[in-house]
Amino acid sequence: MATVRVRALTAGVVALLVVGAAIWALHAAGKAEVGGVLGAGPLIADINLALELLLVLGLTWGMVLARSGNIEAHRINQTVWVLVNGALVLFIMASAMASFKIPTLKALTDIGNAITVLHAIFGVLTVAGGAWLVLQMNDVLPARWHVRWWKGLMRATLAGYWAVALLGIATYYYWYAA
Repeated sequence: MATVRVRALTAGVVALLVVGAAIWALHAAGKAEVGGVLGAGPLIADINLALELLLVLGLTWGMVLARSGNIEAHRINQTVWVLVNGALVLFIMASAMASFKIPTLKALTDIGNAITVLHAIFGVLTVAGGAWLVLQMNDVLPARWHVRWWKGLMRATLAGYWAVALLGIATYYYWYAA
């Protein structure tokens, strides 16, 4: 059990570092803000969108692994994807959201602004749920902090990742294409 936990955490941290380093290298090379492959937004937004879609597919595959009884593979898979998402949030989305300002509540009547705010709120809750689950399943959290309703939290968190991904597509559209 400890070996699987170490492999899961090691793989997750390596994935986080690789994604973080790639994003940093893209910024350092001055390529992050050049035109993206989708045409509407900058390259960094296109990469983020593609990785987020891959991420929800990877997390969904993790659900399949768990349901088939391959819990060790599920643990490694989910840990990697949750930490990849952490890298994307830290190195791309946090700075993008920091530049997003809502001057008044009336600005939320604009659909693009409202979707962006919803994306951020659901994103924070989903990242928190995913992080909690990874910490719990890898026995990083003390036992007294473990939630007994972890299966429900896993289902809600996976649904949250899908909702955030769909809101992310809409956010991308309103930020760059509309």
